[in-house]
Amino acid sequence: MASTNRTALITGSTRGIDLAFANHYAKADWNVIGTARTNNNAEKLNALAPFKIVVIDTSYETSILEAARQLEVQPIDLLINNAVIGIPSELETGTKDALMKRFEVNTAGSFLVTRTLLPNLQLTTKTNGGASVVQLSSYLGSIGSFTAKTTGFFEQAVVSVRPGYVDTDMTEGKAILKPEDSVAAMASLIGKLTHESTGKFRPSDPVGGASVVTSFWQAAA
Repeated sequence: MASTNRTALITGSTRGIDLAFANHYAKADWNVIGTARTNNNAEKLNALAPFKIVVIDTSYETSILEAARQLEVQPIDLLINNAVIGIPSELETGTKDALMKRFEVNTAGSFLVTRTLLPNLQLTTKTNGGASVVQLSSYLGSIGSFTAKTTGFFEQAVVSVRPGYVDTDMTEGKAILKPEDSVAAMASLIGKLTHESTGKFRPSDPVGGASVVTSFWQAAA
């Protein structure tokens, strides 16, 4: 999927899988737009990263709308949603507030980002023939199916990808799969998706450890 004329927006690009995704597509000569939850994080990332950074806190719709305003005329070919938080909670000690915060950021936030940036995705559909939305998922749950059904009406390709058990801050050193390896496998899958991929569960490169369930809509000719 490498092209110097294509743009990828990757949410939560300050660390882990998302930062690896941003670096992967930047090296592939994409125009990459990363996101950070605060201005401080954005400034730090701008100093290190070869791509543009916008501030998006997915727990606040106003933040998402402001980012969309800044990107109003920017076509987006690939949107990768993974601005998530992990709140370890055992049954005995977990709270409703913690559960609702996780839902607000991980589920509602991804949905709102996708919905708000649909005009940007539609811009690239007209110029480059189609856009893709990738929702990073896991065995623990996903909004990929719901997002796919809602955005299907707007003729975007929508996929849900499981990155595997990746060594990030959220896994606290318990995982052995490196973000770069997981991203390489997922990017390979994303690049090979066709209309026939619709609704299939397909194992990925065993090294990468990612697998994919897709719900795919292609723009009508």
